[in-house]
Amino acid sequence: MSTASVDQTDVSLFSRLLNLAKRAFVRWREVNRLDREQIDVTARDLNISPGELVTLMYTSADSLEQLDKRLAYAGLSEEALAASNPDELRDLRRVCSQCNTKARCARDLRHKRMAAPSKYCPNELTLRLLLCEARNERALNLPLQHS
Repeated sequence: MSTASVDQTDVSLFSRLLNLAKRAFVRWREVNRLDREQIDVTARDLNISPGELVTLMYTSADSLEQLDKRLAYAGLSEEALAASNPDELRDLRRVCSQCNTKARCARDLRHKRMAAPSKYCPNELTLRLLLCEARNERALNLPLQHS
């Protein structure tokens, strides 16, 4: 590996870390602008605890992107879930945002390793159940075939 490619890798890594830090600071500033009453009202509207709301507010968009990829790999559409199972989608987002295995998930998604999530993903069972439900729904909507 040449010195130039090592330097570019270092710069790329540094700029990604810098961007992550900037986005985290912006989220921190936005959360700190809200008073306790605003957080409580918003949390109540979303049917989550104030603590969960603050955690969600501090969460990067990467978690939602990872969830979107997980849904796609499972054969599910976020738009379809929003229409058919909005409460489950909200819970999937909440669990994903609070997950402590985001790095492993991102690595598996990057390498398209889909067999492993059942070992660590707290949303895996819900995703499987939603997929079964979607398949059953599609099967019920198929036109009858006569012999």
